[in-house]
Amino acid sequence: MKNLLLFLPLMAIGLAVNGQTKPAATPQAVISVIEGITAKQFQPDTAFAALTEEDETLLTKEPIANWGLAQESGNMVYYNLIIGTRSYQLLIVRLPKASLPTATLLRFTNPKSKPEPIARGTLKPKEEKPKQEPKS
Repeated sequence: MKNLLLFLPLMAIGLAVNGQTKPAATPQAVISVIEGITAKQFQPDTAFAALTEEDETLLTKEPIANWGLAQESGNMVYYNLIIGTRSYQLLIVRLPKASLPTATLLRFTNPKSKPEPIARGTLKPKEEKPKQEPKS
């Protein structure tokens, strides 16, 4: 009986840890925007609850050409998009020991607000599909 009482809390902790490590679903609209801007494959590892339906609609309707040009600052590159009073920023950071850069999409609801993260993940080079030779 004592063993069972010791085992149950350990099992509960294990289930809680497992639940926290599952990646949250990132909407395809966000993935498409990030891949369109960076021309790399975006592999999300974290999705945040800050994304609203309005954000998703705005991001899908705005063409990639409306995003600002890449601006560099140290080991960081960022892009900006402003729609009315709402703005978005895509931050790409390459840490010295990391093999792949990390991308984070942020939202500012008004010019004085703090940034709210929408999604985060790694950027991988896009895999090129092998060309098929025509059959004779």
